[in-house]
Amino acid sequence: MPSRPLDVYVIHHASTLAQLRDDVRRLDDLGVHGVLLTDHLFMSHGKPRVEAQRPNEPMVVLGAIAALSSRLRLGTIVSNIGLLHPALVLRQFAQLAALVGGERVVAGLGAGWNREEFEALGMPMPRFGERLQRLEEAADLGRQLFDHGIAALDGTSVVARDLPESPLPATKPRILLGGGSDRLLDIAGRYADMLDLNGTSRSPAVAGRDLPTADIIRKLSTTMDELERSVPRVRTASVAAGRPAEAVGMTIMLGFVARCTAAEVPAVANRFRTRVGLPEGPLDACPYALIGEPSQIADALAERRERLQLEAVLLGGNQDWETIATIRRLAE
Repeated sequence: MPSRPLDVYVIHHASTLAQLRDDVRRLDDLGVHGVLLTDHLFMSHGKPRVEAQRPNEPMVVLGAIAALSSRLRLGTIVSNIGLLHPALVLRQFAQLAALVGGERVVAGLGAGWNREEFEALGMPMPRFGERLQRLEEAADLGRQLFDHGIAALDGTSVVARDLPESPLPATKPRILLGGGSDRLLDIAGRYADMLDLNGTSRSPAVAGRDLPTADIIRKLSTTMDELERSVPRVRTASVAAGRPAEAVGMTIMLGFVARCTAAEVPAVANRFRTRVGLPEGPLDACPYALIGEPSQIADALAERRERLQLEAVLLGGNQDWETIATIRRLAE
């Protein structure tokens, strides 16, 4: 096993204060390192919007978790900076850092990819290149604010004129970006502290009517060999920007986890694949899937940590408590 344990974060979805209180207690008891929340207005999955999933507003819930736990790290995966000025998003993370300490705060920033959310607000979703340009400028703004307490930026999409960071926490949050396109890797290398590796420029595009399902297909169609090539590109971009080569900590989201016997692995993999319209087949090479007995899962975690230089894994997919406990134990 690796000499350094992997940190474990859970993507959380509690809907009531009572459930949140119980979940936070259990996460603390298990020694989970942090909680990350998604940032979506709704997720229709191709259905009428009246039937859409309606996720929590992340920053309010993170504030509640901060009041319930003195140790859990808190962040988003990731906040959409396409809907308002990024300074207003960054200010929320600065406020959380001022309250609980920046060492506990992960400022997740994303370009936005769910076209329906933009349309529902009467906003056209910019093209991919324009959204990445705005994300780069937002990450630059965050780097300036968190490193220097003030920012000046005259971008094509984001402008800040001697903008002070307010509030001004003693310890700064860490900036997390998520994605896998070549340009996103370069942006992360220049500005991020953490990068959640999600596909590559060679993976299927997230497109079509049901974008959440397209994102799952992207993950299930990505291989370890492809994802491994992303890491040196990030390291090179960090050095070119005058940062340490290891400035960015790598993470992956494990959304397809199942504890089963070795004989059951093929059938479980087929269920994950056919659920989103992919043909039957193995998922042994998929970095986002962990299927099998504890010894198999432990070996796969060790391989991924080494090949992808991981500092953390993120548990998505509404994992049950036994699975969370298993991954937390095997990540040691």
